[in-house]
Amino acid sequence: MAVFIEASTPIKSRYRHLTMVADFGYGLRYSLAPGRNHVMVPPGHYRVQLYSQYTWWQVGKALLDIDTTRGPVQLYYTPPYTIYSAGAAGFWPQQRPGRGALLAIVIAAVLIPLLLVGVGLLLAP
Repeated sequence: MAVFIEASTPIKSRYRHLTMVADFGYGLRYSLAPGRNHVMVPPGHYRVQLYSQYTWWQVGKALLDIDTTRGPVQLYYTPPYTIYSAGAAGFWPQQRPGRGALLAIVIAAVLIPLLLVGVGLLLAP
């Protein structure tokens, strides 16, 4: 049975984009490209695990139960902004999660050095 997976822009690592994967179990694993992906699976009930592959880790995981016995299924997967957040999957377009984590990382990268310089200036003779 046909499953159409609409995948959004993948997580970007330092040198490349991370590979997105749809794992239906039973040895049915497909790499996803950004945009519409057409995969064929036997009719049945599946718990689809969608994730991005980061070196040896699976990041941006999202689970979705689907039923392919009644015909083609359209689903959407959106990986998060960072590898520290979960992805989003559903039967309608999803918002990209992890904006707060990305914001916290950027703020910490700016504030921690400023705080250390301030403490250094206060402790200087």
